[in-house]
Amino acid sequence: MIALVFRYDVRDAETFKEVYGPDGEWAKFFRQGAGFIGTELLRDVEEEDRYIVIYRWESIDAYNEFISANQTEYLERSDESRMHYLQELRFGTFENVWAE
Repeated sequence: MIALVFRYDVRDAETFKEVYGPDGEWAKFFRQGAGFIGTELLRDVEEEDRYIVIYRWESIDAYNEFISANQTEYLERSDESRMHYLQELRFGTFENVWAE
């Protein structure tokens, strides 16, 4: 399992949650992909306009295959989503370190 982790400073929390939450537009898009596990949305308790979004996939290959097959739509969604945040920071792609 891998987790792609992003931090966002958002413009409007309610609309951001609609797009990036577990039932949001990005999650619905990724659910089309084989190997997508789910999305987690976390709000910073000290800075209410800061969020962490975690996308979980079965493997890096599953994620890369989905992005490759849906590159045009992915890029369009990325461009459209920029209006929902002030800043995006990708922390990285992480994998489990325990035996499955």
